[in-house]
Amino acid sequence: MNQLEPSKQPLFFSEPVALTSKLHSNASFKPEPNYLFASKTNSIPLAVSEFEQAASSYPIVFTGTDAIAVTGLTAEKNVFVDEDGQWDMRSYIPAYVRKYPFIFHESEDSDTFTLCVEKSNVADDDSGTPFFDEENPSPLVEQSLEFCKNFQAAWNQTAQFVSTLVDLDLLIERRADVQSPSGESSSLNGFNVIDKEKYNALADAEINKLPREFVAAINSHFISMSRWQNLLVLSSNEKT
Repeated sequence: MNQLEPSKQPLFFSEPVALTSKLHSNASFKPEPNYLFASKTNSIPLAVSEFEQAASSYPIVFTGTDAIAVTGLTAEKNVFVDEDGQWDMRSYIPAYVRKYPFIFHESEDSDTFTLCVEKSNVADDDSGTPFFDEENPSPLVEQSLEFCKNFQAAWNQTAQFVSTLVDLDLLIERRADVQSPSGESSSLNGFNVIDKEKYNALADAEINKLPREFVAAINSHFISMSRWQNLLVLSSNEKT
């Protein structure tokens, strides 16, 4: 029996550093050459605004207050990333992956967000893309800042969505048991899903109170439950 890995925030990061013109005026950015940084996790944070796109690729489940895309049936294995670090070309790439190695650091009072970058992606020379033009942020920093702002807003909406599911008592613990055409089986636990019977039993007045985005996300979640077999297929392809 495998268990879904608990959220380890910030996922993928080991030493994020705050970007400042004082410290990084002469530094430059070294981009990731591939997605190997995301190859050793079986779960990736997902924003509610991504559910519709992600539902065609991943089972979407819930752990604690997070929504996640399940990317593998065993610990430390993302079956969507091959040995060369290439993401499965048929599958949606979550925004959390696409914004790496940039991330927001949230102050204790949640009033201030600082753009950070993983230290290993910082070159102490001008060999890469500059972070600053004198004291002004470069286009790279401006674009990364905007991406992280949008992601933070989407993440806040996701927290509200999961809180709503909890308030309506719609989440139930589940275990996934899947079997490949060759007879190989695998199980995964440690996550919650939306109880379809409970949702269908909600009064129309309760459903009408939900934002349209939440109703669409719930339907996308139900659709995503058919993607468990996708994980086994990709796992099998790696072994052939």
